[in-house]
Amino acid sequence: METIIVVAVVVVALYIIFKVFKTIFKWLLIAAVVIGAIAFFTNPKFEDHRDKLTSMGKDFGKDLIHDKKVQFDDYKVFSLTKKKVDGKEKIVGVGAFGKVWYFDDKKD
Repeated sequence: METIIVVAVVVVALYIIFKVFKTIFKWLLIAAVVIGAIAFFTNPKFEDHRDKLTSMGKDFGKDLIHDKKVQFDDYKVFSLTKKKVDGKEKIVGVGAFGKVWYFDDKKD
């Protein structure tokens, strides 16, 4: 009789845990879809990257854009700005949620 009670308690506990995780998973999935949609619709365009780059300074931004040393990659939910240094591409900027951030160390 005790074995039946223990099995019943374990089954009920597993059922409750399953329902809790199912609810948590559902809300996490909804949150991920909402954040992904917001990221998709607020992804900065090439012009935003170009404007930010040129506002950083005439010697840094405009020369790179005119020399075609800057490449813009759009991944739909975020975007990257890359520049060529010694034949290799280096990521110097990230765009997401309507903003563009540059983090070039200017050692190149």
